[in-house]
Amino acid sequence: MGGSDMDVLDLSGRVAVVTGAASGQGRATALRLHRAGAAVAALDLNREDLATLENDMLALAVDTSDPDLVAEAFDEIENSLGPAYILATAAAVWAGWNSIVDIDYDEVERIFRINTFGTLYCVKNAARQMIGKGQGGRIIMWSSVAAARGQAGDIPYTGSKAALEGMARPLASELAHHEITVNVIAPGAIDTPMLGAADLSFYDTVLPGRRIGTPDEVAELVAWLCSPRSRFVTGAVIPIDGGVASINGPWALAHTFHQLDPALVAQMKAALYGSNQ
Repeated sequence: MGGSDMDVLDLSGRVAVVTGAASGQGRATALRLHRAGAAVAALDLNREDLATLENDMLALAVDTSDPDLVAEAFDEIENSLGPAYILATAAAVWAGWNSIVDIDYDEVERIFRINTFGTLYCVKNAARQMIGKGQGGRIIMWSSVAAARGQAGDIPYTGSKAALEGMARPLASELAHHEITVNVIAPGAIDTPMLGAADLSFYDTVLPGRRIGTPDEVAELVAWLCSPRSRFVTGAVIPIDGGVASINGPWALAHTFHQLDPALVAQMKAALYGSNQ
């Protein structure tokens, strides 16, 4: 980005913690906040891709679904960089389609531990540091358009993301007098590794915006939520989806049955209607 971006967003002296920072939206966010001058702590399990981030980032290989490891990581961040001012929780997993009658409880627990509880563990530790510092803060959690769409066969992921939206409101209320904002972003189809080897041309014709989004576009929204310009925005769920939230009727049906690649379409149909359909 050019110098004009630096003029708009100056995070010099701020500490930003980004989870899921090794790839996709988390990586783009870590790089954007770093470019704005923040001291960035990048958290992920993927050591190899973490190592390719900027050399002056604090790269920590952390399983955020483990509350003890999260607490240790935040202690290390505070000792190395200072207390967190920004928390951006992009870490998440998706495990494919499954009917409720075939659902695997262990898999459901894994998804909630990473997507929901992992986020909560990070929020708790970041909020403690922000309150202790007494200079406010910014918390941005990742939901998904899935949380509002009720897509069949996607109960664990949808539920894990909807839970974050529910948590954001009481968090925003509790932390407002500390000048800490809490917001949720809800991306739609974004060109990241989570989409796998998808035929992305489908989105060019089905989505109202006629394309999927980029991680950099998500990172710019996060950057705005970290800026002084957003200080009166808290407790909000903000879609960034190219218009997916506006899709109804036949559009929604098309979106449901043309997911990603043919193998996943077949998996979803089998989960919903049986293998003979």
